[in-house]
Amino acid sequence: MMAAVERFRPILMAVTFVFLGGAFYLSYRPRRSTPGGDKSNRATTGGPRSKMMTLNRIMLWVVTAVVVIFLFFPQAFTGLLASKSEFTADMDRTVITIEGMT
Repeated sequence: MMAAVERFRPILMAVTFVFLGGAFYLSYRPRRSTPGGDKSNRATTGGPRSKMMTLNRIMLWVVTAVVVIFLFFPQAFTGLLASKSEFTADMDRTVITIEGMT
């Protein structure tokens, strides 16, 4: 199955970075002001919205770090799938042993 997905890896990487870029844009975009001209943005006053936006931004950075690790080091992902995995010298084939499955 990994070989079937491997050929789409560049496309999936690009799609992933587009989604991450959209998430960063939505998290860090400048807020609109009200029609009266004053910025009644509660995010700057430390209200509940500010705390939620801070949490969202922290989680976005955590997810971005995890995605980058898995994209550029796919061996880290296979280590999570199985306790026993062996890589061949030429990295053409990965053997993953999962207990209870044949």
